[in-house]
Amino acid sequence: MKENKKRVLIVDNNENVLGTLQRVLENTGFDTRTTWSGFEALDLLKTEDFQVLLVDDYLPDLYSSDFLSRVASLPIQPWVVVMQSSMPTNRDVHHYASLGAVTVVRKHQVGEVFNAVSSCCSEEPLAKILIN
Repeated sequence: MKENKKRVLIVDNNENVLGTLQRVLENTGFDTRTTWSGFEALDLLKTEDFQVLLVDDYLPDLYSSDFLSRVASLPIQPWVVVMQSSMPTNRDVHHYASLGAVTVVRKHQVGEVFNAVSSCCSEEPLAKILIN
């Protein structure tokens, strides 16, 4: 019987962040894909199924607001977790929530990122409870 791993697409312009998050998530049972490009991420979201989209608030090829608006127009919606370098403010959280994100986390706090992804992939995701 094939194991049904939850799939996570990680989008960040920092190779160290991509590698660290990929290792942590794969070592804890997730299947991951990584890219630094917003445009490539959109192509992947159109052709593959992901339960969670883990995306940096800064992408070198596409503004995060434009990227998230495009994600919202896709027929299949993954849970969206936005990552940023600094501590998210209430304004950040409300801004990204208005674009479809379920939470905003600090990308260098690996435990925080892991908890957000795990919550989105649980049977009753915390994110689902918070936005309903």
